Amino acid sequence: MKENDRSLIIDGRGSVERVPYPVENQLILPKGSKRPQITTYEEGLEWNKQAQEHKDKSLGFCQEYGKVGLNLHGNKAWLINVSDVHWGHVDTDYDYVDKLFKTIETTPDTFAVIGWNLLDAAIPAQFPDGQMWSGQTAQEQVYTFRDKLKTLYDAHKLIGGIGDASCHEGWMKRKTGWMIYRELFEGMDDIPLLYNGAYLDIDIDQQEYHMALFHQIKYWSQFNKTHGGERAMDRLTNAEIVFTSHLHQAATGETNRYNPPFEKRTAVVSSGTCKLHDRWARGFMGKEGEKGGQGIILWKDKHQFQTIYEMDIGKELMK
Repeated sequence: MKENDRSLIIDGRGSVERVPYPVENQLILPKGSKRPQITTYEEGLEWNKQAQEHKDKSLGFCQEYGKVGLNLHGNKAWLINVSDVHWGHVDTDYDYVDKLFKTIETTPDTFAVIGWNLLDAAIPAQFPDGQMWSGQTAQEQVYTFRDKLKTLYDAHKLIGGIGDASCHEGWMKRKTGWMIYRELFEGMDDIPLLYNGAYLDIDIDQQEYHMALFHQIKYWSQFNKTHGGERAMDRLTNAEIVFTSHLHQAATGETNRYNPPFEKRTAVVSSGTCKLHDRWARGFMGKEGEKGGQGIILWKDKHQFQTIYEMDIGKELMK
């Protein structure tokens, strides 16, 4: 692929052609070769191992753990859970999208942590009745939103996030093989893209904060919006801070987990959405989406944090 070629990347190698599985000791099946006839258990075993190795090399770019260090101008950092933007959908509040990103870009020591469903990326194969439809094609969504991610990256405002969600961007991968995650973050190789539920540690001066990032999660509750994150810290992760999203429910909470003789202060940040005129949610749940932009402030001179529900309050505290 030529430099600056905007053809779609449909595999992890940056090729515009699908790469077939390797055979025998060759990494790539030579062009024009036929798929071998597998007739024995031993041949099938070897094929499966080679196919698995090829998949790891070509598609396996997500991590279970990431760590980033932040250089701050002041004594604290504000991390915003950027999730469920649904860029491209006709029900998205684009003034609120713009406010979200301008807040990140213009507020000192403020950073975006990706919680996914950045794009709507609805396709007819996933919703043939047109119930969830978008104002832009999936391709247009990728290229226009990548422009914003690159702006954040160049300004050192993008520090990592989930890159393996099961819906929206994930539909494209399952239905077409198109690697939206890799294309969105192409050239940003030092940004950790994590599996759902993976760890992202934040190192600020002498303080290290242990985070876990979830898009979809077990233990959802319609009665307590932070319930999924709270139960994650009981059953799935030993992080002290959990970011969740997906349900468009905005909530933050802090608590002390006391299990004598141990005590642990924890926080949950549940992101809302920019899809604020969501007719699907209105018909399904009888309510609209709740405004996103929830986050957490971390101090560098002491191990202390404070969850932030409203972006305007966060801007005041970061002055």
